[in-house]
Amino acid sequence: MESYKGKKCFSCGEIFKENDDIVVCPDCGTPYHRECYAKEGKCINEELHKNGGSWRDESAAENAAEGENLRCPRCGAENAPDKLFCEKCGTPLISGSEQSVPFNDAVNGNKNPNMGQNPNGTNQYGPNQQYGQNPYGQNDPNGQQMPPFGQQMVFDKDSVIDGIKLDDYAKYVGGNPLGFLSNFIKFGKFGGKTSLNIFAFIFPEVYLLYRKIRPWGVIAMILVSVLSIPNMIEMFATVGYANIKINFVFDVTSPAFTLISYLSWYLLLALKILCGLFSNYLYYKQAKTDINNIRSEEETDEQTIKQKIIEKGGTSWINVIVGFTVYFVITVGSMILLSKIK
Repeated sequence: MESYKGKKCFSCGEIFKENDDIVVCPDCGTPYHRECYAKEGKCINEELHKNGGSWRDESAAENAAEGENLRCPRCGAENAPDKLFCEKCGTPLISGSEQSVPFNDAVNGNKNPNMGQNPNGTNQYGPNQQYGQNPYGQNDPNGQQMPPFGQQMVFDKDSVIDGIKLDDYAKYVGGNPLGFLSNFIKFGKFGGKTSLNIFAFIFPEVYLLYRKIRPWGVIAMILVSVLSIPNMIEMFATVGYANIKINFVFDVTSPAFTLISYLSWYLLLALKILCGLFSNYLYYKQAKTDINNIRSEEETDEQTIKQKIIEKGGTSWINVIVGFTVYFVITVGSMILLSKIK
């Protein structure tokens, strides 16, 4: 038992002496004479139990200012005045503050008043809830306070991500939006621009056009088409494809063409990697722009607005078909043209 000499029993108010038999409430840490606790039958520090706080030595701040040890408000252990956390139980040592310790979790149903509560009454943080005063809190990229370490953030359709409700993002994405929304939350709340998209890595031009990211999709389609030409020429000139072999007017085995072929292959790989890492962020930025544009219109009927968001987003196989047509024209047309040069 840590020494409580000089402190007061919460029941009788008498100062503890060196050899007094002292007990501590297991929930809030309030000290009592053993006989006083037995007489009361329970801890009578109702205010701490109601608020989910911990007993705190009122003289701790004065002792810290004088260079004396700090006593842990949870377990009562003595700590050096330069310590930020109790060496015995890990509780933060906050000197000169009347706030209850924000890291004290709920004990036996008691909740810390500094913790936000969701509508279900549990100690969880919602994105639009007040987190309370937290000296160890952090801010997300939008300046909103984030919960303490270990606390869960809860999101629903009305949660606002970068000025837009998740429900609008979900309607824009269309079917099976959960994978996209998790990335949108990451981009909007925690920053960063990268996430892995396997389909965009394998078929960058197809993915971007399919998701109606048209400007970037057109650029990707043209680049993929141009960068694919040297390798297609080499394949049709050497081994052929589907019993089709083309004779070109230049030597495809020359060092110059081999270098071009290698460079085009590595550039194509780099393009695929970039699309695989940044396509979700591009989709997020386009969704945000499109939704904001729709919301800025003079239309006031919410149902009409939501329908416009659905139509603006979603997917498009027509874009994919048009894209493949462009790819075919560029690649095949280039090979035919090069095979007839004299």
